[in-house]
Amino acid sequence: MRQDLRYNIGKNKESGMFGFLKNIFSSKEKKEKNIISILKDDHKRLIDIYVKIDKAMDKNDFVLAQHEVANFVREYNKHILLEDTQLYVALEEKYQDKKHILKTIKAISKDMNAITRAITFFERKYKEINYNNRDIFMEEFKHIGSVLTQRVELEEERLYPLL
Repeated sequence: MRQDLRYNIGKNKESGMFGFLKNIFSSKEKKEKNIISILKDDHKRLIDIYVKIDKAMDKNDFVLAQHEVANFVREYNKHILLEDTQLYVALEEKYQDKKHILKTIKAISKDMNAITRAITFFERKYKEINYNNRDIFMEEFKHIGSVLTQRVELEEERLYPLL
């Protein structure tokens, strides 16, 4: 039996335990690359929605702007869910023995929670957008855009490469 196993493993490197392990590691690698790809696509989609809101506000189309704010928050929440359930879990698993890196990852995650609360508050505050609150809406909207731009750069340049 042992000779048969050695023969099969030697004959076909993709079979037996080696093939199994190779598939596990390659599928994990593919999954990680896929997560990063999805998250980057999310960033592009969020930026596109942000631009739609900005253009709607330039035209004083408050109905469209409100619709796109709701769309933005929905897409943002999907993005955060993927980060929380896939990205941070994978990073914490990968760096569980490197406390200094793990500490940084957790700090980045915690910072994202603060941004999420701010976006949720923003959406609730502006259930209705009109001429009376347009200027303050735009001021806060531009601030959110600035924070998210910095966040996207941080994630894509420093966090995603860790995976």
